[in-house]
Amino acid sequence: MKKPTLELPITLRAPKVDEIPMNSSVQKRLELRENAKIVEGYKILPKTNTQADLAFNFYAEINIDNSRLWNLILELSKELPDEISLIFNHSDAEPNYGKYADKNKTLKFLTNYKTEIIADTFIDVGMIFHSDSALIEIFVPESKYIKFWGTDQKSFLKIMEKFGLKEIDGIEFVDEYPKVREPLRLFNDHITDSNELIEVLKKEFQ
Repeated sequence: MKKPTLELPITLRAPKVDEIPMNSSVQKRLELRENAKIVEGYKILPKTNTQADLAFNFYAEINIDNSRLWNLILELSKELPDEISLIFNHSDAEPNYGKYADKNKTLKFLTNYKTEIIADTFIDVGMIFHSDSALIEIFVPESKYIKFWGTDQKSFLKIMEKFGLKEIDGIEFVDEYPKVREPLRLFNDHITDSNELIEVLKKEFQ
């Protein structure tokens, strides 16, 4: 029986053998990746001592097939209040935080760039609400899984159930192993390039 694997964006893959140095730590990690538990599912991590003062109750990391990622982002956004701030950045740069704006209008605008959000592995995008009493954040890093900080774990678990996602013991994520990112433009002519998209988001949200 074939081991289940996660459907990654077209722009993200494991390196080929001839793309890495022989007998290197990278090669060893690549060999380990063959049996890695990079599958659909999630894990919930407890707050650490250094996070004790932050107003979230739990943190989760979620793997989902790339073709289902956008729908999960939309569903999780229901956990956020009506006013949110957009987070966006080049994957190797400091995050930009947008001004607080109407959540539904923000999502409507982002829908125009949903292909880029789920498949451009050179940008990170997220949404956050942060007050003295609550911190809720959805964040999609370059490797296109979800990091989620929330306050209502019961509601979160209902969403996981709706998407058929289970808590997986020992689940792993693609960025724990060697990876190759390729520009989305190589696969799709009708997209906005990473640099241009960051500028579009700055103009709209900052």
